[in-house]
Amino acid sequence: MIRDLLPANFVQLVQPRVSQPRRLLGNLSAMETVCATSIPAETEDEFEIVHQEEQPEVDSETELPGHNITIYESTDHFGAVIWPGAVALCNFLENNWKEFDLKDKNVLELGAGTGLVSVVACLLGAYVTATDLSCTIGNLQSNLMRNTRNRSKHQPQVKELAWNVDLDKNFPHSDVHYDYILAADVVYHHDYLDELLVTFDYFCQRGCVILWANKLRFKSDYEFLEKFKLMFDTFVLVEDTNSEIIIIKGIRKSNNKP
Repeated sequence: MIRDLLPANFVQLVQPRVSQPRRLLGNLSAMETVCATSIPAETEDEFEIVHQEEQPEVDSETELPGHNITIYESTDHFGAVIWPGAVALCNFLENNWKEFDLKDKNVLELGAGTGLVSVVACLLGAYVTATDLSCTIGNLQSNLMRNTRNRSKHQPQVKELAWNVDLDKNFPHSDVHYDYILAADVVYHHDYLDELLVTFDYFCQRGCVILWANKLRFKSDYEFLEKFKLMFDTFVLVEDTNSEIIIIKGIRKSNNKP
């Protein structure tokens, strides 16, 4: 089997119904994935049972201990497939866990999609809140529960979040503070980039770090990047010219509001 050939610290994404793996981003890491499309998430009844069952606490490893990660994709929505930025960010988090230690940190993922990045953050020991639109929540929650139950130190949360919509009501500053905001391939050709920027600004309070991975595809991607730089102090962590993927660290500018 494929999993028997991998070193212990590999993260392997396995979809049992497909036999051939495809490499998503081989130049950054040897992470491989086997994915299937148009596979429905588990039923709501099954989810309710899993969600209600108490998840025992387990020790979190400092490195991913050779976990197999099963991700179900869907063709129903852009957010329901694995994008290259998500794989790149997972590789980065695994390979740089000493510098960006997620253990026992509060982590928010924006536009979580299939939940791959949130799964890896959970396996690295974080308290994770994975967010996305209502149309992706079912598959997102299914993937998270399938891959973290009885394997992660903290049980992840899944919440619906539309960028810059009722943020004060649904995520009041008095109740939430995140150490890290994760986002992968959330910037592409759509009409909600200004709302995304406002959402980044809302959640990135003092002491918070944004880790944003994206494949730069369109002119609008670069325009967003320039706006992002105006709002946050930015540091390029990864810039791969072959894949056109960047990973940016962002923190609140010292002259901005707390």
